[in-house]
Amino acid sequence: MSVLRSVAVSTLAASALTVGLPLSPASAADAGTPAKSGRASAVTAELALDVTLLNAVNVPVDVALNKVESPAQRDGAMLTAKVDGVDGGRPVTLVKAEVGKSVTKVDDRLATASVKLVDADVHVPGLPLTTLLGLEAMSSEVSCPVDGVPTASVTAPAKLTVLGKSVTVGLNSPTHVDVPAIGSVDVEFAKKTVTSSTAAASALEVKVVLNPLNLNVAKVDGTVTVASVSCEKPVAAVAPVAEVSSPAASPSTSAPASASASGQNRAVPKADGEELAYTGSSGSTVLAAGGGTLLVAGGAAVWMTRRRRAAHARHR
Repeated sequence: MSVLRSVAVSTLAASALTVGLPLSPASAADAGTPAKSGRASAVTAELALDVTLLNAVNVPVDVALNKVESPAQRDGAMLTAKVDGVDGGRPVTLVKAEVGKSVTKVDDRLATASVKLVDADVHVPGLPLTTLLGLEAMSSEVSCPVDGVPTASVTAPAKLTVLGKSVTVGLNSPTHVDVPAIGSVDVEFAKKTVTSSTAAASALEVKVVLNPLNLNVAKVDGTVTVASVSCEKPVAAVAPVAEVSSPAASPSTSAPASASASGQNRAVPKADGEELAYTGSSGSTVLAAGGGTLLVAGGAAVWMTRRRRAAHARHR
């Protein structure tokens, strides 16, 4: 009897464990990707020059005029900078314009930057009376939309002079200008770079090698960039994937057959509705019912054993 009782208890425990196990693990939800802000910058003029004074002292000049980064705007018609050792230490006017505007804008859909110059003169240290660049009007603009292709555009100056000479800037190669007793200048128009997520443009890039011998300046060597803009597109946030849970039982995991009251096997219906009508619940309930049936059978076996022993005792 103790053996049968142990079998029944073990069967019940196994059935309870089986019912408690999930039939299919739920898929983990994707954490998603956070949004990334776009970027934009604009600068009216940048000077990266090496200025050599008459006493052979080198003075680096790295100046960004009217430089703004997203989101901001700046207007400036008179842009000056102080250069050590030049003109007695007084500020040197490097850009003078009727209109000088640098604008950047950024939101979750778009990043843009633009620079506009009208009637502008660009100077370098040591040449206060000679205009390095004179331009009537020019602009540059970039746009980086979150759902589109970045673009860059530059409007050529209606009129351009280099060291007082009227020049026409070529579209495919730099324009070289020599000025006796002063030096040489190479002007390149509309440098643009566009990728899948960024854009950059500069209206003019000017390489200068000058010997002005003025205001204690012996030599000026470097690059002047006019109307430089750049942008990087925003990245939209990606929503997390909704958690997907598997049903407690499916036709493929259901028991293929169940025992009927007469002891004959009958196939379980395939449709979900029919399966619920037949079993009265999900596949896990079938497992629990099976464990209960085994428990009842074990109890019946114990009862029959007790009856046989009682009858045997009476016949003695």
